[in-house]
Amino acid sequence: MRRCRPKGASSSFLPEAPGRKDMNNITRRAIGKGLMSLPCLSVFPSTGWAQMFPAGPVRVVVPTAPGGALDIMSRLVTARLADDWKQSVIVDNKAGGSGILGSNIVANAPPDGLTVLFTTSTHAVNPVLLKSIPYDTETAFTPIATIAETAYALVGSAKSNFSDAAALFADIRAQPGKYAIGSSENSARLVGDLIKNKGKLSFESVLYKGAAPMLQEVVSGVIPAGITTPVSAMSHHRSGTAKILAITSEKRLPVLADVPTIGELGIPGVVCSVWFAVFGPKGLPPTVADKFHDGIAKALRDSAIIAKIRDFGAEPSGEGPAALAARLKTDLAQWRQLAQAAGVQPE
Repeated sequence: MRRCRPKGASSSFLPEAPGRKDMNNITRRAIGKGLMSLPCLSVFPSTGWAQMFPAGPVRVVVPTAPGGALDIMSRLVTARLADDWKQSVIVDNKAGGSGILGSNIVANAPPDGLTVLFTTSTHAVNPVLLKSIPYDTETAFTPIATIAETAYALVGSAKSNFSDAAALFADIRAQPGKYAIGSSENSARLVGDLIKNKGKLSFESVLYKGAAPMLQEVVSGVIPAGITTPVSAMSHHRSGTAKILAITSEKRLPVLADVPTIGELGIPGVVCSVWFAVFGPKGLPPTVADKFHDGIAKALRDSAIIAKIRDFGAEPSGEGPAALAARLKTDLAQWRQLAQAAGVQPE
């Protein structure tokens, strides 16, 4: 172990020219003290670090563009964490590769809790749709907490010539291949492919780098409709620049009581939900993951945050590490089944 020497000190911490007996005693004492300290060193990474956490600014990597559902949700929670921890919690948007760019940054980060990933169900969909990704989704991350859950939404442009989802589907059937439907991420794309397969529809699927750029093209009329979450589309829906036409939940959402489910439109088997969750790198000490989860759970008990999340059409969660790990494992299997049902092959 390297030691720092006080300024002006000699190159040895031992007395000058000690006898052999003195040196042996010194060596024994040094070794004894070192051995006595080992248990403390072995405990420090999990217990000591957790007590100090966060000892510096926390970087929250959001693998989508600013303005989408994940970005909105992450900023709601991180603002509260920053207040509670009296520490900077910085949202860092790293869009690209269907979330893989940002996810890979966290997969390769030190397991100290100072770099974490805020992501969505796409985290469980990418291994299903892509032949090669630079990490193992199940083993390269430490589950921390689930923030919220909602359905997917089919969002139509106010500039289009249809007034509801039934009219859109009728037009698609009348003119196969004419329409391009956007998707904000890979999980939304898979939902679109499922609607296409179950509804016997023919349209082109266009994948975007997040909800914000996709919704810009829906609002401007570049594409007639897209699939994202109610969280992303709610402001456009309420302002009238776009309209949420249908949702993929089993029942209608209370905040969107006038919006039908895909099942109500005669397309069965399209009941899909999307979650927003936090993961750390592999090897994150359980005590640190628990402390991070405790901070998120506390934020999700705040009545103002609960109201905002529900107003966006989502439901607060607060699941801990074990529950999120189980959810991820279950979702990986379910998304594989959905991909098979939609006739989608990995690319």
